[in-house]
Amino acid sequence: MTEKKTFLIVQSVLCVLLCVLLAASAVSIYREGVAHRAEDPMASIYTREKTAEKFKPIAPLFFGAIGMTVAGWILAVKDENADKPVMDAEIVRNLTVSRVKKPSEAMLEEQKKQKQLALTGWGLFALCMVPIAIYMLNGKHFPDGNLEEMIAALAIHVFPWIILGLGCLSISSILQEKSIQRETAAAQEQLKAEKAPADKPKAAAADASAGSKPEVKAVPAGAPEAAEAEAKSDSKPEATGAEAGSEPVKKAAAPAKKLDAKRRLQLIVAIAAVVFIILGVINGSAKAVYTKAANICTECVGLG
Repeated sequence: MTEKKTFLIVQSVLCVLLCVLLAASAVSIYREGVAHRAEDPMASIYTREKTAEKFKPIAPLFFGAIGMTVAGWILAVKDENADKPVMDAEIVRNLTVSRVKKPSEAMLEEQKKQKQLALTGWGLFALCMVPIAIYMLNGKHFPDGNLEEMIAALAIHVFPWIILGLGCLSISSILQEKSIQRETAAAQEQLKAEKAPADKPKAAAADASAGSKPEVKAVPAGAPEAAEAEAKSDSKPEATGAEAGSEPVKKAAAPAKKLDAKRRLQLIVAIAAVVFIILGVINGSAKAVYTKAANICTECVGLG
């Protein structure tokens, strides 16, 4: 392990630890402030004294992380692979598989595993969303009282399930990527197996042609240029007008169709947006949206 890599690892660990400690301090300040407000309703939850008290133990780690960041910037310590393009494993798999004539059993097995992993990941994610839906649909959990207590209860009952569901999806994605890499390796082996029989006739033809002597045509001494032009004309057959013009037309037709479909979709979306905006203005939704936005700014955010 190089010194640069060690420096980057230590810096990353310090940043993660600092974020965790700052978040824990913010939660601690909030809980103590809420408890103090229960005794004195006019008291403020967040105060400078409480913030300074919680920040004092974290200060050495905070300034240490900043110092390491500045030192890394001055010494130009960075990941050498950061500027290199990252090739997606799925793109590599698709490019390799597209060259295979017939998928092997190993490739088909990996494709089956990928489907199972995707279904399992999304199935577990959907199960994690069920408790969230049950909690959100219960109106008793959203009283008209203290907004801060309601948000805190919502976070306690919802965030763990969201984290668990995203964790299931992440694990499923990692396992799918490993399976895609194995499928790519199997496709490369299949390409080698398909290429080997095709190379044998070519090698035999090359050996046969090497044993035979090429026929030499007698060229008149006075016309070397005419003979050379005749040889070139014989080696390159003329293409008919239909054949020469068909390939560019075919290549240009596909992008034109895609462009037309894209413009039609954009036009349909734009027309639908205009129609819904007009309907919203007619039924009075514009006023309701403005009222809600004003209430959020003046009541929740506290700009008023």
